[in-house]
Amino acid sequence: MNSLTEKIRARIADKGMITFAEFMNMALYEPEQGYYQKKNPFGHQGSFYTSVNASASFGRTLANAFADTAERLSLPACFCEMGAGSGMLANDILTHLKTSKPEFYAGLSYTIIEKSGYLIDCQRELLKEHEGKVSWKSFEEFGGFQGIFFSNELVDAFPVHRVIRLGEDVKELYVIEHEGGLTFYPDRLSTPKIQEYLDRINLRITDGQIVDLNLDMIGWVQALASKIEKGMVFTVDYGYPAENIFASYRRDGTVTCYFKHSQNNDFFERIGDQDITAFVDFTSLQSYGRDAGLEPVSLTPQWLFLVQSGILSEIENAETDLQKASVKALIMPEGGFGTNFFVLAQRRNVEIPDDFPYRKGAKETLDILAKMNGF
Repeated sequence: MNSLTEKIRARIADKGMITFAEFMNMALYEPEQGYYQKKNPFGHQGSFYTSVNASASFGRTLANAFADTAERLSLPACFCEMGAGSGMLANDILTHLKTSKPEFYAGLSYTIIEKSGYLIDCQRELLKEHEGKVSWKSFEEFGGFQGIFFSNELVDAFPVHRVIRLGEDVKELYVIEHEGGLTFYPDRLSTPKIQEYLDRINLRITDGQIVDLNLDMIGWVQALASKIEKGMVFTVDYGYPAENIFASYRRDGTVTCYFKHSQNNDFFERIGDQDITAFVDFTSLQSYGRDAGLEPVSLTPQWLFLVQSGILSEIENAETDLQKASVKALIMPEGGFGTNFFVLAQRRNVEIPDDFPYRKGAKETLDILAKMNGF
């Protein structure tokens, strides 16, 4: 038994039971012991791949998208990435802009918000070439921002509350110790915010169905809105609108674990050594964001967002079949990244022109591309 497991057991012994959100927070973020606090979990050496690992074309395409957006909307050349992970995406973006848009790069300020000291060290090492261009802040000290704020696979790692309907009652699934192991136990809701969340999206859970509710997401988007003075927010993550996330056929919720690139539902095994994640409810993220002052602009499947941002040129310019395949993995259904991921664009105190690319649907986008290519 590792020391983090012992710490969790001690917390349960003290309180009788803890919410799954509290368990997940400790498993992922406990200082020096949580999964994101002690190692680089990304890529081959970690537990999972992201779009960043699939191809550097992802970062180059986002670089073009964000620079173009800043210029279209007359925003300062300021980027802020929250949850930068290994730093690969920041490096891909900055390296591309340095060579392709040197004037924009010269005036660019790049801020990273990261709470893992270990990952900050990794980022500083990887981004040495861009020394003086990048700064680090905590979310608490970040504010008054004007520019492009974005995240990639951040919100899915926020702790979630697990809720189940048993007959006519809606219960929360707590974590308890039973017969020498950790397990779930249904009891009263830990906070009225859970019922408020369910009522807001008019969700009727079916008997025996588990749903995973990301209350931390609410606090995050509300705080974020107050920190953006003028700009755009792009949230890239895997998930769906609420009607899909909470569909009755999803009997067991969406929380899952990743260990050495294999998915499992062994929540109480390898604590601190495996990732725990859940699908993002983009409907609620938009709704709570709107109330706080972040107006939704578009919710776009990642494949379409990348196509609208010019990723097809990456395929045309690829020098090998392997490079072409890695780009296609970002936008083709069999790749997973293109269809399971969405990009939510939100704005604050900026006007969006009619020709803004991310307001266009798939058919209009593909029609434009066809005309551009003479079809």
